Amino acid sequence: MKTYSLFTLSLALLFTGCAIGPDYQQPTITPPTAFRHSDSNASANINQEWWKVYKDPHLTKSIEEAILNNFDLISADANVESMLGKFDTAKSYLYPQINANGSMTRTGVNDATSYKLKDGTLSTYAANLSLTSYEIDLFGRVQRANEAVRAQLLATEYSRQTLLLSIISNTAVSYLKISSLNAQIDLAIEHMKASQEIYNLNTLKFKYGNIAQSILLQSSAELENSKALLAQLNGAKITEEATFNLLLGRNPTSVVTSDLETITYQKTPAYLPSQVLQKRPDIAYAQENLIAANAKVGIAMAGYYPSFKLTGLLGIQSIDLTSFTANPTKIWEIAPSISIPIFTAGRVSGEIKTAQADYNAILSAYKKSIVNALGDVDNALGQTQTMEEQLHYQKERSSAMKLAFDQTRMRYDAGTIAYNELLVVQLQWLSAQQSYLQARQNTLISSVNLYKALGGGWDSNQTIPVPNMLPAGR
Repeated sequence: MKTYSLFTLSLALLFTGCAIGPDYQQPTITPPTAFRHSDSNASANINQEWWKVYKDPHLTKSIEEAILNNFDLISADANVESMLGKFDTAKSYLYPQINANGSMTRTGVNDATSYKLKDGTLSTYAANLSLTSYEIDLFGRVQRANEAVRAQLLATEYSRQTLLLSIISNTAVSYLKISSLNAQIDLAIEHMKASQEIYNLNTLKFKYGNIAQSILLQSSAELENSKALLAQLNGAKITEEATFNLLLGRNPTSVVTSDLETITYQKTPAYLPSQVLQKRPDIAYAQENLIAANAKVGIAMAGYYPSFKLTGLLGIQSIDLTSFTANPTKIWEIAPSISIPIFTAGRVSGEIKTAQADYNAILSAYKKSIVNALGDVDNALGQTQTMEEQLHYQKERSSAMKLAFDQTRMRYDAGTIAYNELLVVQLQWLSAQQSYLQARQNTLISSVNLYKALGGGWDSNQTIPVPNMLPAGR
């Protein structure tokens, strides 16, 4: 009865083409209806090459260079090619493997001592087509294995896309930092010059007894502080340029940037959480890993079912080269085999338990990637808004101090205040301008982080792009 039932099940699976194990079902996810800090009046579409919204040719050129030459991206491309090879290998097992073979054997006998042997030379010619051990995939084990490798291939591609997005955003952030450091260094030089003038003036005043020594010491401390700040900024620039050059895959060299004030950015776009889930390559990566894990459950379950294999041969043979082509001996062979698991001592059940546990772990990682993505976007939206507020306030402060400095300069030109008072106000304006530059840098960087959190530039009607070289075109 059990044999009959197993035979009936085998025939049913053969004709229905079902595969053992659960078919993948995408987990139900309920994202929030909107982000807390989203601007509903902003556009929902961004150029795929989103870095061009900053309208900086030096930035665009740098990112294009990073895309071509970054060492991590080159390595990621190689990983995709490697997985393509593994996918082709896995797919090949769905089809019979046929080899062509040919041989010529020459046997010589000398001084024969048996009547069954005769002295002389015998040649044997043979040619055949052989079918290697081909598994008849009645229960879908090979199909599940192919499904798992295909998902791993796509996961590798989405991992590459995640890395690409990270490299592009890191290059943009590093570029903006260098541009900001250039502006801050120029300000620091002005700060140092002003501090030097104040110190020189106070030195003369102290020499003639017009001020106390404590005032001279304070101006000396301020001068040394301005020098230290300049050295700190130069050191930071050296470090950032090294990071930037490595991102671009090039040897150490000076970095050319545009002025920070000329780098613009567009209003933060509005996105629905569901749109973000369709776009983020790290979520697609997590889902493909889940698909692979689900297929591996089926592969493990197939261990309970028989394995059918087929080998065969079709060929010709002759002891004479003429008859080999004209009238050879025909040879054929077919050798089907079956392997039925009877007692596995818990091996198969252990493999199934492991595969199901792996699936549950990857399912948790998939759900975490979704929550993490939504949190990234919500945080990036909020940070961008607060940075824009800080930029507004720092700009107002810098403008006010610049106006105060201009008025103080007019009073100094009129002779109503001392030069020392003018320089103090100038230092205050330089300090306010330094804070403004840092706020502008942080605002631009927060916009880059937002584009990264959204998965890069995209059209709201599109999903994650998959290159033609992937399984859909193979």
